[in-house]
Amino acid sequence: YLNDAEYVVNVVDLQPLPLEQGKTSTARVVYSSHLRFEGSDGSIRERFELSGQGYKDKQIQPQRCEITPIAPHAGTLRIYLDNNPPPRWADLLKAQRRSDYLLARIQWDSLTGSSMVRARIKFDPVRFVKMNDVTNDGIISSAKTAVELSIGLIGIMALWLGVMKIAEQSGLVAKLAALLKPLTRRIFPDVPPDHPAMGAMIMNIAANMLGLANAATPLGLKAMEELNRLNTKAGTATDAMCTFLVINTSNVQLIPATVIALRAAAGSANPTEIIGPVLVTTFVSLVVGVTIVKLLARLPVYRRQLETRP
Repeated sequence: YLNDAEYVVNVVDLQPLPLEQGKTSTARVVYSSHLRFEGSDGSIRERFELSGQGYKDKQIQPQRCEITPIAPHAGTLRIYLDNNPPPRWADLLKAQRRSDYLLARIQWDSLTGSSMVRARIKFDPVRFVKMNDVTNDGIISSAKTAVELSIGLIGIMALWLGVMKIAEQSGLVAKLAALLKPLTRRIFPDVPPDHPAMGAMIMNIAANMLGLANAATPLGLKAMEELNRLNTKAGTATDAMCTFLVINTSNVQLIPATVIALRAAAGSANPTEIIGPVLVTTFVSLVVGVTIVKLLARLPVYRRQLETRP
């Protein structure tokens, strides 16, 4: 909005007349997108808002208002918007944080005794209307939702994290890693079976399958660090690194603890029924991801990138 701009409007159905200082008269104000403002050189300029927003819209009716003169040719104006107000004025009403009327200042040149007068109305400067929306309707409400959701997740997350910790301490993760070892040898032919990178990758994949994200993250970082030691061209990801990243991203989820917790917090009647569909979809995504990365690795353009510099 132009903070220093005035709307040039028609005020109709004024009553009672004449206007007297300190006494309120009722009327209706006809919306107009005709703006009058002072230029940087001090001259008075006029223009229409680019969109008009209701200037030629016959469905927008004159808005009921009240005028209280405070000077011979000036006063305060209260505009009571109906159910179909001009969009500009509706935004201003929201920015002014009033629910019943829109407040403005009004000026007129002279009254001829007629119930209609050509006037100029000016609203108080409005800044950062969208920022107000973000602050009040976005940040505050979202913060409230986040707290309520977090409290609802505490119980179910504690349960599943406890189960996962028992699985880790009982050796289930290690046994799962042993089962995955023959498969990982085929997927990562460039990594020696006894290399520390292989062990870190297997443990990371096993932890991800059981939903142990906290345990999987450091193992994944360790695996990438060890894979980089096998890299003959620094700064370029090897086939093994790309494959491991795909597997880490689309890993099979045996127990999707986070999704189960979210469903439970949302009031699901059976939050664990997601286990079957998640198992199938993550398995499909894993197969597709590994297949694509292996096919791309055979392309000459990628093979040349991995060639050792002379």
